Amino acid sequence: MVNHQNRKWYLLPIFLIGMWFVSCQEGELDMDDNFIYTSTYTSLIDTVTIQLSTIVDTVKTTSTGNALIGYHQHPIMGGQTAQSYFSLSAPSNFSWDTEKEVFDSLVLVLRPTGYSIGDTTVDALFNVHELTETIELNDDGSLYNTNSFAFKETPISTESFRPYPQKEEEVNMRLDDTYAISIIDFLNTYKNHTDKNSLFEEDYKGFVINCDTTQTRAAMAFEVSDSTSYLRLYSHTVEQEKIEKEQTFSLKSTTQFNEIYAHNKDIIFNQLEDKKSRLTEQSTDGMVILQSGLGYKFRVDLPSLNNLIELETKGHIVKAELRIHPNMDIMQTDELPSTLYIGDIYRANEIWGYLTDTNSNLLTSVLTVDRMYHENTYYSFDLTYYINSRMQEAVVDTDQGLFITLPDDDMGSSLMWLAVNGHSITNNNSKLLLYYYYYDNE
Repeated sequence: MVNHQNRKWYLLPIFLIGMWFVSCQEGELDMDDNFIYTSTYTSLIDTVTIQLSTIVDTVKTTSTGNALIGYHQHPIMGGQTAQSYFSLSAPSNFSWDTEKEVFDSLVLVLRPTGYSIGDTTVDALFNVHELTETIELNDDGSLYNTNSFAFKETPISTESFRPYPQKEEEVNMRLDDTYAISIIDFLNTYKNHTDKNSLFEEDYKGFVINCDTTQTRAAMAFEVSDSTSYLRLYSHTVEQEKIEKEQTFSLKSTTQFNEIYAHNKDIIFNQLEDKKSRLTEQSTDGMVILQSGLGYKFRVDLPSLNNLIELETKGHIVKAELRIHPNMDIMQTDELPSTLYIGDIYRANEIWGYLTDTNSNLLTSVLTVDRMYHENTYYSFDLTYYINSRMQEAVVDTDQGLFITLPDDDMGSSLMWLAVNGHSITNNNSKLLLYYYYYDNE
């Protein structure tokens, strides 16, 4: 959600508190003779130290309803490839007249969702490879962007086409005739066999769709459902006239998943493979990264949180706002994700869960876009409740921090990304803003 309204905060200058130099001015709260007179100082503290770090986690890519296929040259992390795996099952209503029916073709049909990233003005080259290894789910019933299964080197289909994802034009890939006829022969031979389904899945384990990275310059998402991704068998019979026939074979959506990986291991972000590790903003030129398909998130640590506890004895934090500034030297406005999510994370990057608002809804960001100068574009999170709750702890555990991520719906089925300025850089840095009322008891 984009917020173009200016926030109205009336701040009074000059007040020095603790380790921060902030501005304030003594004010009077005079509501009537029947009320108690109170002197207050109003301060904005914008120098609280925060630490940003890039982290990575595996991404569940099964049952997303999207097959992500293609290649993208990322401006920071280099080449990235997505390939999608499908398993087959024996069709339940297959019919074939061995005396009269003539095979024409077996075609894999894919329909774009409309999502793409990269250059769609050049032709893409997709390949279909037959699997030699059965797709098996992990113990948790899922598959992730890091999973892969063996396949034959020689493709059973190659198709060059111009990507038009927004038009959602079907991509049709004709499979090798020898492969197709072998399926027909198998189904005719075992049509009455009690173990037909299991025997079929042993012989025809499925396929993976990938791309030629020397030609393809974009990654696209395709719908995965019985009506949008399937095999279509074309045949005909010749009697008094030619009669054309079509049969559709569904693909298994429960085992379809996307493998997503980076090519350039010399780039520091691509060396982050251990989910317990982190890359501090100081080690990556003051920048951290989010990306959906490869599982990049970033964490926000608050090492100075213990120093804020003494504020509670003298006043109250009325608003805490975390501002996350995208690196607009790299990002384009239309590339910015509309929404970010925030949650609790612990010492070894153990994610505890998402933060919620006072109505128990997931806490999401508000995006403010500076369309004129592109300098004051930022995401904001209202952390008032979170910060005040943490300050109730006797000793604040600074191993507990926050993580920021993209929506779950985008994880595993896109290469959406965001480059963010850390706190340590000079201009347009991410920061925590505290709006503080100080009560003068003297």
